[in-house]
Amino acid sequence: MADRALIMLKFGARAWNLWRAENPDRVISLDEAKLDGMILTGINFASVSLRRASLHATNLMNADLRQADLTGANLTEADLIGANLTGAILSGATLREADLLGATLANAQYSEDDLRGALHIPGSG
Repeated sequence: MADRALIMLKFGARAWNLWRAENPDRVISLDEAKLDGMILTGINFASVSLRRASLHATNLMNADLRQADLTGANLTEADLIGANLTGAILSGATLREADLLGATLANAQYSEDDLRGALHIPGSG
């Protein structure tokens, strides 16, 4: 399944989102995937498992990451502007210099340590 999902990602967010819409019940695991530097603006990663995935400097602007499992993921310098992280699991994730401007973190699972070094953290002073 991961191989098919990785192939679909190479076609970009639009093709991925269409594939997701056509396969709404498919369980997707991209655990430990290397997605560094990809442009995934507006991608639908809702409920996708991205445990220990590398998303260094990935553009996830306006991404749908609701209920996504990002446990231990590397999101260093990721662009998460406007991303929906409602209910996402960010435990052990690295978000150093990740931009969370306008992101939604409602009911997300994380600690202050998980967000250490992130920029524009919603709800922070």
